[in-house]
Amino acid sequence: MCCLHMGYPAFNLTLDQLADVETIDVASLSPVAQADLARWVAMPSRLRDGILQQMADYVAPIGATLDGPCTWLDLETKQCRHHQHRPQVCRDFAVGSVGCLQWRAAYVDVP
Repeated sequence: MCCLHMGYPAFNLTLDQLADVETIDVASLSPVAQADLARWVAMPSRLRDGILQQMADYVAPIGATLDGPCTWLDLETKQCRHHQHRPQVCRDFAVGSVGCLQWRAAYVDVP
């Protein structure tokens, strides 16, 4: 599953944009980024603050080809802790879909 190698939720906005949503020119965003922005704004502030800090502090695992697990992934249950707030990329990438299976096959040997 791709969330094992995402690092943190992949909102279609930069850290700077997420930190200061009031300055975003919404009309200039793609429809996907606009949808993620709407989800971001609707998210509880404590959750937004937490992910901003995670994004700012995130360091990819040393020597790894891919990032580590998404910070929202519960490693025991393999479920998203904040499923209702997940970005569009997570919504579009359904577990078991053709894209998912292709991704798994391509990275089968990647730690």
